[in-house]
Amino acid sequence: MKTLVISTIAAATLAASAFAAEPKKQLTLEERQARKEAFQARMYSRTGGFLERKNPKGRRFAYLNMQGLVAEGDISEPIATMTRILQRKIVLEKFDGKFAVNDAENLLKKSNAAEAIFLVDDAAAPRFLIAPESKWAMINVAALNADKPDKLVLANRVRLEMWRAFALLNGAANSMMGKCVLQTVFSNADIDALEAKAFCPEPMNKIMMHLDKTDVMKLERCSYKRACEEGWAPAPTNDVQKAIYETVKAEQAKSPTKGIKIDYDPKKGK
Repeated sequence: MKTLVISTIAAATLAASAFAAEPKKQLTLEERQARKEAFQARMYSRTGGFLERKNPKGRRFAYLNMQGLVAEGDISEPIATMTRILQRKIVLEKFDGKFAVNDAENLLKKSNAAEAIFLVDDAAAPRFLIAPESKWAMINVAALNADKPDKLVLANRVRLEMWRAFALLNGAANSMMGKCVLQTVFSNADIDALEAKAFCPEPMNKIMMHLDKTDVMKLERCSYKRACEEGWAPAPTNDVQKAIYETVKAEQAKSPTKGIKIDYDPKKGK
């Protein structure tokens, strides 16, 4: 009996060893892509894709562009990246008027933004101002252009200052991380020497905690199916969304709640 038990254990050990010895199949790039696409297709069939929730609470964070030295298209990249990372409503928009420190709060109020960073062109103003308690900051593009740098260099300086001003306005401080824009800066040459193009993860908690105390709008995403259930989804644009729409509509017909409010006629397909 003892011999039988030992033999059984040995056989199981050998079988396990043989199984473990089997090399794990390495997927090709095409196979990995196919798996990824199959997973995405399954998710889409269940959700209908994702939408920004309609009418979220709060107001936008605005970069109020009052300068003409750099085109908006050359400094728009930080806006898209910050919006994606922070999931907040952050915009770059033209703003008429003349910046003055003693009038900044009135200008902020006029813009109806929760917080704002003014991009100005004023040879007499400092290069950089931060007023966290008043919810505004100022970047002086004229000072960044004082040494008449190349057009690309000037645009890069503005983009870096946009990152630095946002972080410092929203609770961050100088970072000890080398790959972060929040290094100590005293001059335009210091800005040019920055290796990073954005702030690092180190100040993120402080920034998010600060934003939670402001009225800056959070961007919330939900599935097309959830939007149908809540009654605010746009009209379906493909067969998957149409099927989800019809399913939710049928379920609500059996047990009415708020009802679907989509302006869409399935018979007409629009």
